[in-house]
Amino acid sequence: MVDKLKFQELLDIDDISERNIVLRRAFTAYTAPMDVTGYEAAALTILLNLTYPRKQVDDLLDKRLAKQTLNTDTHIDACIGEVQWLHTHNLKYPDIRVSKQRLIKASPLSHSHVLSRANCKSTLGWSHDSAKVNLAKLFTCHFIWQERVCCLATVLTDAPKEWKTAFQQLGMPVKYFMNVCGRVKASLPSDESPSRVDKYSIQVRLPYRDGYLAITPVVSHALQAEIQQAAMAKQGRYTNIEFTRPAAVSELSASLGGNVKALNYPPRIGNAVHGLSDSWVLKVQAGQTVLNQGALSQPRFKRALEGLLSKNFELALKQRRQQKVASMRQIRATLTEWLSPLLEWRLEVEENKIHVSELACIHGSFEYQFLTAKKENLVGLLSPIFSLLNTVLSNSNTLQKYAFHQHLMKPLKSSLKWLLDNLSKESNAVAIDSDEDNQQRYLYLKGIRVFDAQALSNPYCAGVPSLTAVWGMMHNYQRRLNERLGTQLRLTSFSWFIRQYSSVAGKKLPEYGMQGQKENQFRRAGIVDNKHCDLVFDFVVHIDGYEEELDAIDNSTDAIKSSFPATFAGGVMHPPEIGSVDEWCELYRSEASLYSKLRRLPASGKWIMPTRYQMDSLDGLLQLLKLNVALCPVMSGYLMLGSPESRKNSLEPLHCYAEPAIGVVECATAIDIRLQGMSNFFRRAFWMLDIKETSMLMKRI
Repeated sequence: MVDKLKFQELLDIDDISERNIVLRRAFTAYTAPMDVTGYEAAALTILLNLTYPRKQVDDLLDKRLAKQTLNTDTHIDACIGEVQWLHTHNLKYPDIRVSKQRLIKASPLSHSHVLSRANCKSTLGWSHDSAKVNLAKLFTCHFIWQERVCCLATVLTDAPKEWKTAFQQLGMPVKYFMNVCGRVKASLPSDESPSRVDKYSIQVRLPYRDGYLAITPVVSHALQAEIQQAAMAKQGRYTNIEFTRPAAVSELSASLGGNVKALNYPPRIGNAVHGLSDSWVLKVQAGQTVLNQGALSQPRFKRALEGLLSKNFELALKQRRQQKVASMRQIRATLTEWLSPLLEWRLEVEENKIHVSELACIHGSFEYQFLTAKKENLVGLLSPIFSLLNTVLSNSNTLQKYAFHQHLMKPLKSSLKWLLDNLSKESNAVAIDSDEDNQQRYLYLKGIRVFDAQALSNPYCAGVPSLTAVWGMMHNYQRRLNERLGTQLRLTSFSWFIRQYSSVAGKKLPEYGMQGQKENQFRRAGIVDNKHCDLVFDFVVHIDGYEEELDAIDNSTDAIKSSFPATFAGGVMHPPEIGSVDEWCELYRSEASLYSKLRRLPASGKWIMPTRYQMDSLDGLLQLLKLNVALCPVMSGYLMLGSPESRKNSLEPLHCYAEPAIGVVECATAIDIRLQGMSNFFRRAFWMLDIKETSMLMKRI
């Protein structure tokens, strides 16, 4: 009823130019559809007048122009002709050189841990000749009618009497109306896919049965439109993908002026290295703190404190509980980040890299107490740490109102106690040789550098590079290694730690090639906007194989290094600079010995961890990202659109169109992993590709 009232309100606007603006906006794909039930004649008038360029229409409610249009056979025939280019998934996105193809498929099977078209209202997009983008609007623009989202093309397949009356009011006889309905229905099958793969369509090889399957990723119009609607409503964080010829991409892109939004959640990787123990000692002697004070000044910490203080009676009880849990989680994360220099310093003391006698010069300080206290006595430091925290808060202009706040004393103190409890339970140096396994190995690659990797992991989200790209790099490594050694080793799963991350500004020039319809012009192709990043990461790979093959790689370090791939996610990959690390490629038999290395990784980096969060809509995903800032959306695999079949120009005997799926990863700090322990790490931190007949998704082992 609200939408009906809103549509009526738009029709009642007296100023024609203002009314035209809001009505045009109401029928675009980047706004929520309007309910036109009961206003079919007015909606039809607007849709008919939208088929002309803006400068040719003075008033979108001009019935005279609408009647003239409806009775101009050539114009209506041209509009009906564009129905054959309606699609569920856009083959021309982002490369407009793909031509004379369209894809109409049922939604893929729904998966509770990823987001796809299966979680959206079913809508159709359009992509074809850019000169005909206005003609397509008659049958493409979506609205709500009788409580379902539809466009004129889907409505007319049933020839409803309400729309028959609307067409009659604008001068179209019933016979011609039924003819239009029949032609539209014939141009809109329930299932259609190309018989050949366009040479400009991307193809990805993935294992399938006993060989490989060629997959062409295609963007869902419905999910992409919902993302644009959320961006317009300022829900979530977004980046801009620019198209210089937007009308050639799609009607959605044209309505946005070529500025298509994608979710933008890069991992929060700290660049600052807290320093060496010598500099920490000098800081304490100078009366300065070694704690990471910047962590407390972050806006998300202040929002978490406000979340605990606000009553939010307008929210449901479940939402208030979710907000409280999210606030407590953020407070714990911030306090861990605040104490991280002391935690790293203490670990060096525990591992005897620093002798206690070297700390004599700071004897009597709080830092000395924390560094030298026995594990079981750490909880006894709760009071001085809590007092120090409130002192820091009271000295901050933006946070002083939270210091010694009666409603924050308990949650802040419990968060610090939780941290100290976990530290006191953390085991000391683990037994190195107690868990050797002759049937597996772990390969640890340290400080790997990547330049110009694709940060736009799929058409919907940017930030963390695609998980399938990481798996593809690992699989490529497996093939190269087995080819070099003559083995059948299996690199089954991986864990991924990002040390450094930075976005790369600007657009990349495409390479020169033979262009044009006849491929007789040597020039660059058009620029396709993308997002890129540079990163440095550590990579842990689990290796399975026969005992004799695993024994063979134990003495083949040079072969392991020389088999290392040179590309990752479209970027260039290199080992670390010579001298920057002691040994960048190491094999481990023992989980304990490997973990003793991993627990020392810098607190500024992040482990990219699997999660088990469920989402049933884009709103659900955005709510998750809002409640937990450690989460990032990422490309998590493919959902098949139909069964694989043979297609011309396919890289493999079988080919399938597939929709990229949005998943969620947790960016966990090295200290989080330390506190949770070794068994938790090897149980939770590893990714594998789960290959099924209808999906290929990354998941936790």
